[in-house]
Amino acid sequence: MSLRIDGNTNFPECVVDAGKVILGTQQRQEMDPRLREKQNEIILRAVCALLNSGGGIIKAEIENKGYNYEHHGVGLDVPPIFRSHLDEMQQESHFLIFVKSWNTEAGVPLATLCSNLYHRQRTSTDVMDSQEALAFLKWRTQTPMNINVSNSLSPQAAQGSVQYEGNINASAAALFDRKRLQYLEKLNLPESTHVEFVMFSTDVSHCVKDRLPKCVSAFANTEGGYVFFGVHDETCQVIGCEKEKIDLTSLRASIDSCIKKLPVHHFCTQRPEIKYVLNFLEVHDKGALHGYVCAIKVEQFCCVVFAKVPSSWQVKDNCVRQLPTREWTAWMMKADPDLSRCPEMVLELSLSSATPRSKPVCIHKNLECLKEQQKRYFPVFSDRVVYTPESLYKELFSQHKGLRDLINTEMRPFSQGILIFSQSWAVDLGLQEKQGVICDALLISQNNTPILYTIFSKWDTGCKGYSMIVAYSLKQKLVNKGGYTGRLCITPLVCVLNSDRKAQSVYGSYLQIYPESYNFMTPQHMEALLQSLVIVLLGFKSLLSEELGSEVLNLLTNKQYELLSKNLRKTRELFVHGLPGSGKTILALRIMEKIRNVFHCEPANILYICENQPLKKLVSFSKKNICQPVTRKTFMKNNFEHIQHIIIDDAQNFRTEDGDWYGKAKFITQTARDGPGVLWIFLDYFQTNHLSCSGLPPPSDQYPREEINRVVRNAGPIANYLQQIMQEARQNPPPNLPPGSLVMLYEPKWAQGVPGNLEIIEDLNLEEILIYVANKCRFLLRNGYSPKDIAVLFTKASEVEKYKDRLLTAMKKRKMSQLDEESDLLLQIVDASDVLTNHIVLDSVCRFSGLERNIVFGINPGVAPPAGVYNLLLCLASRAKRHLYILKASV
Repeated sequence: MSLRIDGNTNFPECVVDAGKVILGTQQRQEMDPRLREKQNEIILRAVCALLNSGGGIIKAEIENKGYNYEHHGVGLDVPPIFRSHLDEMQQESHFLIFVKSWNTEAGVPLATLCSNLYHRQRTSTDVMDSQEALAFLKWRTQTPMNINVSNSLSPQAAQGSVQYEGNINASAAALFDRKRLQYLEKLNLPESTHVEFVMFSTDVSHCVKDRLPKCVSAFANTEGGYVFFGVHDETCQVIGCEKEKIDLTSLRASIDSCIKKLPVHHFCTQRPEIKYVLNFLEVHDKGALHGYVCAIKVEQFCCVVFAKVPSSWQVKDNCVRQLPTREWTAWMMKADPDLSRCPEMVLELSLSSATPRSKPVCIHKNLECLKEQQKRYFPVFSDRVVYTPESLYKELFSQHKGLRDLINTEMRPFSQGILIFSQSWAVDLGLQEKQGVICDALLISQNNTPILYTIFSKWDTGCKGYSMIVAYSLKQKLVNKGGYTGRLCITPLVCVLNSDRKAQSVYGSYLQIYPESYNFMTPQHMEALLQSLVIVLLGFKSLLSEELGSEVLNLLTNKQYELLSKNLRKTRELFVHGLPGSGKTILALRIMEKIRNVFHCEPANILYICENQPLKKLVSFSKKNICQPVTRKTFMKNNFEHIQHIIIDDAQNFRTEDGDWYGKAKFITQTARDGPGVLWIFLDYFQTNHLSCSGLPPPSDQYPREEINRVVRNAGPIANYLQQIMQEARQNPPPNLPPGSLVMLYEPKWAQGVPGNLEIIEDLNLEEILIYVANKCRFLLRNGYSPKDIAVLFTKASEVEKYKDRLLTAMKKRKMSQLDEESDLLLQIVDASDVLTNHIVLDSVCRFSGLERNIVFGINPGVAPPAGVYNLLLCLASRAKRHLYILKASV
């Protein structure tokens, strides 16, 4: 009997088939105990897996005929902590258990049937429940054991502890060292925190394998101890195992193998094995050898010892799988990021009140909070059904006659709610677009389950499957990414709007009924779900993830989301002007994901072009399965026969030295195999770092054009400096920029109140500059920053190699005494191509374009040309998030 995922279901859910089961309180009491336990275990594994995987349904075939849910009850033994997550329903000969996602507000990050972590409590070996296990894991990470300290079990060490336990430990140690015991001898040694007695059963090997893992786990996780097999646990009499029934060599090998196989998890770097000593004590009766007592001394372990792999399950790769020990431990230890070094960020979704698979969501404090964004995009009114977004549904209604009437007819039964239109909910969720879909619309209304309407231009056999997949994916995203913790199902409804304008709703007999508890009862439930929807649509992996040590989501700004929502079939070419730190590259990456899904592309069909190798390498690492990233030079040297869509980033720094890159890109996209492709160009004239011709068309020909004017990257002092330099750049533009290129159509919006530092130091000679950088790096590293936070940038590329060794020498003269063993590694200097490594970056301002670090030193060892000096300063300053040091050499 095993669990399998039912792929042929009429529920837009993950449905786990648990096979046949006998149900009913009385009926289960009367069945074979072993079968009852086995069936219960199968059901519990399915429940646990769905709790940890976004929820779903367990389907079981009712084996006993005549069963009636209302009359007979269920009879399954479900842990009380799970029951509030379950709803039950009988459907003819099948029994359905509806499982909502685990809620981390229960106090632990995931559902677990048994931790298989044991500890000693007085005279008992007890398994830790999930909350005890979590507390123990946290304690172990905070107070690691020193395995080199003499063991607490030695009689000498025990003298300093409680006298009673000390005496017991001394007696246990003496007993362990004895060579001979007498049959039925009563030991003057009771069970305690450090001593356990176990009687041998008929099957000696099975007895040891069953009891030993629990004992070793318990003693190793507590303070160490002794386990004596063959001593009566109540009378403390020596019984032993008869010599005829025991093979010492075989038993020793079995014990060694058993202990070595125990799962362990290390938080330390030493990673020692479990330490134990095994003795066989002879048991004599009337002067003759009667048998043996098996005595095992277990040392306290440095980290964590399990009796076996934790019993926690998930749905993965369309199978129900047990979590490996390492993965379970890491999942249990997941915590919200420490934002003390990111004062500009606010935690909007905490792991303490979300679902097992959700990630923390952080928002810049100068942007709208999650609740405000929900009210902006998806407002809830008590007196009507709101259609949104307005521009999209009006466009759809004007293009498709009969669509308005169809939608209005469908909305008549609903008095309150919100209907959210999309060109394709599939694309919004990262799925491929289906031809023939006019639009999708998600209805969320009070006292109803959410309904996903899919409007097709004609019916075919794939319509139902498509709507089911999209509804299932939406539900999973809302729970696993959006962190929605309530009961949730998405009901798919297919409608057909024929070319003769006749509308037809295809409800079909496949729609299933959910328990009443799955209806949303209040506007508060609706708003919570809509906030999760905001995270699903606007959330992306933050660049802070590497810095914080765990994956964190940020949300797109309003303008970024507006551009991401554009119809790519109608907006094939677009120029996107964005200020420094406005998130142009982030948007470029998201657009490529959308291109893949809208046009069913392979990575070989999408080209990302930038000027510098470091930015190309970063994109290659971040989006290896989305596009083919190249530099402009590579683009001009090669043919790209399979490319259909092109995204160009940092275009203001392109040059025409290798030919007309814009003309080539336009030709490729306009002559693509499947029709005109997408050509989006991201640029910022303010960050022009050269005096050559860029190859861009004149600003008057850059149409259509959009602007991103919200800047959230830089700390307050740096943002103020950027505004000053932008004004200087407008008044003193470099000669290669066309007139009007530095004019923004909309007033920039800058982050306010974000702490940071700006220092501008002039008239230093080169040696003084290098000493200043070395001293400042030492100070910053000692105050919690790491090498991956720091970039040292020269204004001229030719100066980088020239001064690299001298800077490294200055660094080494001032080795960070607090970092002794790591100083050589930390003080390795790399160029911008290795920006993701934990090293200080040394490179030019130009090559660092498109990248960022918390701390930036800008060194100007020579005389910068007056033309374009302000633009170069803008390029430099915009790379720093929190601390900026501009060091100007004396002439």
